[in-house]
Amino acid sequence: MSEHPDDTLATARRKFKHQSQGFSVARVLVVDLITMTFSLTPALVAWWAFALFLRWSWEQAAFPLWALLAPAVLAAAFLVTCWLVRLCIPRMRPGTYKMELSRDYLAWFMTLCLGHSVRIAGLQPFFFSFYLTKYLYWRAMGARIAYGVNSSIFAVLADYPLLTVGKGCTVGANVLLIGHLFLGDKVMLGNVTLGENVFVGAGAMVGPRTSIGARSWIGMQNKLLKDTLPEDSRLENFEWEHFNPASRAPSPSTEERPS
Repeated sequence: MSEHPDDTLATARRKFKHQSQGFSVARVLVVDLITMTFSLTPALVAWWAFALFLRWSWEQAAFPLWALLAPAVLAAAFLVTCWLVRLCIPRMRPGTYKMELSRDYLAWFMTLCLGHSVRIAGLQPFFFSFYLTKYLYWRAMGARIAYGVNSSIFAVLADYPLLTVGKGCTVGANVLLIGHLFLGDKVMLGNVTLGENVFVGAGAMVGPRTSIGARSWIGMQNKLLKDTLPEDSRLENFEWEHFNPASRAPSPSTEERPS
């Protein structure tokens, strides 16, 4: 007899009950130092290169023409810095890790902080408004996202090295594509894979250990976690909020829901 979804949720809550931890001052300072280092470095380098280029171009005869290249210098400096910093971070590995200063937890946390830099620098609207710039940013961050993916400027992506998105995909506004989930005092890391021509509607969440087959349609506000959908799947709006519908007990009524 299969376990009811409500029982499954209660078991998960007991198993992953939050464990309150009192962090020492030294640990908090170390965490803050890591945060500042990886989230501020690309922003500071990019804007410093931008300022130096404008200062140099001001002394040139054709200053207006040189000044037109300033946004490209800003973007290139930011992308190169993100790429170089990411190469210094240990490779992220899927798994469940305790929230302590271990190799795998730090690899995830450093990558997460590096992803915050685009917002701290004020460059998120710029990078995510153009196909080329957002593709270059995703590649610099280690994501395997195809060129030409349609994504809203308001979509939220995190844990880039764990993300794979195929050609022709559409990611709507306020969609959350993340490769991590907190489980009490642990963090679970897993790959997120979208096949080609997948549509993800506004407000949907696609979490770790989830794979969506090609040509699938994911309606608004659906939430997927540790799930595998075959090709040509279709989830209507608000259909899949807590559990895989296939695992739910069949309804005694066979009547169709009103549209």
